[in-house]
Amino acid sequence: MASIVSVIASTHNPRIFWNRDQADKNDLDALYTAFADVRKMLAETKPDLIVAVANDHLDNFFLDNMPTFSVGVAPTAEGPFWYESEIMFLPSYKAKVQLDFAEYLLRAGVEQGIQFSQVREFKIDHAFTVPLSFVRPEQDIPVVPVMTNAFGYPIATNQRWYELGQFIRRSIEAWPGKERVAVIGSFNLTVEVGGPKMGKYNMDFTRWIIEQMKDGNRDQILKTLTVPRLIEEGNSTAEFLNYVTVLGVVEEAKPTFIQHKPVKGVGMCPVVFWDMQ
Repeated sequence: MASIVSVIASTHNPRIFWNRDQADKNDLDALYTAFADVRKMLAETKPDLIVAVANDHLDNFFLDNMPTFSVGVAPTAEGPFWYESEIMFLPSYKAKVQLDFAEYLLRAGVEQGIQFSQVREFKIDHAFTVPLSFVRPEQDIPVVPVMTNAFGYPIATNQRWYELGQFIRRSIEAWPGKERVAVIGSFNLTVEVGGPKMGKYNMDFTRWIIEQMKDGNRDQILKTLTVPRLIEEGNSTAEFLNYVTVLGVVEEAKPTFIQHKPVKGVGMCPVVFWDMQ
């Protein structure tokens, strides 16, 4: 039986690379230190497989074909997209996909009522490549990408995202192999891209969310952070739903490590780690 040995919830803020020349150096150094700490903690749990959960940014999918949740089933997961490399200066990432487990997760999800689609031709965008580049830069651990929809309405309720996490945990524990599995969820806090709230943060609300994260207040998060409430705070704040999926994996366990210091010139860059051994 496989086991979950570690769980990470990480920012995928592309401005960490895109705006690093304008970022406050001390803030950026603190973020790099936090990522280095998480990278070390992940390595110490010795994972054989990474299940990565992240939302697509209208790169693989658009409004004419927008699955709620999908599993990437292809020999490799590679990215980011050309504009993310050439314009945002994001690093590339390429890893093998553990196809047997990906096919198993897909089938089990469909049979158990998860709204899975299958994707056999895809690239991974910055929601995957930013955290993976920091926490496992060696690109040597196979991944299974689970792509989510946080932008195209209707968006599934936060309870459905939580159930996705519970399903992922059950599926890993039922897998007959002996893999040591890390789950990585890619999310952001309150943020708006391109709209009138861009660059404006409700810091009281953000601090409240962080306190709930620190304390493992699953029920309060599910009760309060509904899809409409998240979108009130910015058009990309629904990306927090990937964190809700992580909660389905860890339940009410408090994080082993959490860093949430804003980076001036970049924005919010939360990083969270759970040691599940």
